[in-house]
Amino acid sequence: MTPHTHRPRPIAAALLCCLSCLSANAADQGVLTVKEAEFRSRWAGPQEDRLSTPQFFEPGGGLDDSEGALPTDEETGTASGIVNDVDRMAENLKRGLRFGPLDLSLGLATGWEYSSQNSRGADTDFADNNSFFAAPTIGVVYDREIGVWRVAARFGAGYRYYFNQDYTAAGTGNQRNPLSLTGGFIIGYTTSRLSVELNAAASSGSGYDIVSGSNNWQTSASASLSIRYILTEQASIGAAGSVSYTNNSYAQAAVGEIVQPASNNLNTSVSAFADYLVTPKTNARLLVSAGQDLQSFDDGISEGRRYLDGMLQLTYQLAPKFSIDAGGGMGYVADQNIPDPEFVGWRPVYTAGINYTPTEKTYLKANFGMQGADIRPNFSLVAGWNAREKTRLSLSLYQNQGFSTLSPDQYNITRGVLGTISQKLFKGVDVSLSGGYEQSEYVSLTGKRLTDAVEGPADYFLTSATVYWRIREWLGWQNTFMLSTGQGNNNQLQSRFSTSLNLTF
Repeated sequence: MTPHTHRPRPIAAALLCCLSCLSANAADQGVLTVKEAEFRSRWAGPQEDRLSTPQFFEPGGGLDDSEGALPTDEETGTASGIVNDVDRMAENLKRGLRFGPLDLSLGLATGWEYSSQNSRGADTDFADNNSFFAAPTIGVVYDREIGVWRVAARFGAGYRYYFNQDYTAAGTGNQRNPLSLTGGFIIGYTTSRLSVELNAAASSGSGYDIVSGSNNWQTSASASLSIRYILTEQASIGAAGSVSYTNNSYAQAAVGEIVQPASNNLNTSVSAFADYLVTPKTNARLLVSAGQDLQSFDDGISEGRRYLDGMLQLTYQLAPKFSIDAGGGMGYVADQNIPDPEFVGWRPVYTAGINYTPTEKTYLKANFGMQGADIRPNFSLVAGWNAREKTRLSLSLYQNQGFSTLSPDQYNITRGVLGTISQKLFKGVDVSLSGGYEQSEYVSLTGKRLTDAVEGPADYFLTSATVYWRIREWLGWQNTFMLSTGQGNNNQLQSRFSTSLNLTF
């Protein structure tokens, strides 16, 4: 999307008061996890709830073919007259889908898929472990700037239909043919002193959840509002509020696994800050935040954790696109409906981070800290490097936590790593290799022993290899092979292969 052209005066920009430092951006989850990569691996179409689409989901690892010429007619062995006629038809169709700031895209993937397991984790015979499929997709992008206002909206949807009715690798019933709906919007207002941004995103679809060891349906939505006002050349104030909701339902557990109950999680937070530019490169921020994390199950059980944090944070600008920050303070946590709570009361809170973005496609962001309702320190690292014009690498490293979706009165702490290497072999042909590993730990929030607590698989790994041949601007051929731990705790690897022709207009 086109960046906003209205900028505050240089001294205001030097205040280092980036609103994303105040609260998490609701529409841009920076760290891609193994759980998300596996859950969305069968989704078709653009995933527009993320401002920066992870390379794991992009054909060819996200390498941009616009930098290199497509195969010539002689290389494809096709009569140039026919090819040119079809190219013109495709280009005319694309132009017909653009209406000023509104840009529509249509797609259709047709191909064949094989899986060594069904959605219950069991072996299948050859008649049941493969199917031809068709996947229509649609994407809508709207982006417009009018004076100090900017409005941007995104929507993407895809549906993958398997023609073999006995093929149930993606689930049974309403999950057999994966459906995905994603979207988001941004409304921004920027003047020389005042900046306001409303950000929202949502997604809904089915997939395999490695935490519960089952196929299920997940719906999530989030929104944030950020405000900043520049008082003087050295000082500014601001506030932010955010809310996020996640629902897990319709679980289809593997053979021998306990069926996951439907669960709901609701997280809300508010923050306020005051910034002061101590030196041209050093900013001091006083930050106060409060929030509440709530969970409920379909059997009526509900619980929550509330927190209040106060912190002093320093940010130092080493270079125009390289900054470090560190902060510390005190926080207080109180639990709701959790007997004999273990992780409550006063405790220190702290954070440290690095932000290095020399170019749009080369970046390093790392954070470490303990805030809010955390019971262990969280950390994250997301990095991307264009080693060469035709080579791209990306890496996610993380530890995060939250209420377990399997049992009340316990937290699920996940830590993992996910990386992708993409290489352009020659004109129009890209290859990408991905691999990831995630480990789960379940911690009781109560001093009482949880005799009936349910825990999911302890760890999970997946690998993926994709070869993408961009035949024309509107036509590509994609081949993907995936190998993973498999469904549930059956210790049997799952292999999956798909090949498809992808039309995009």
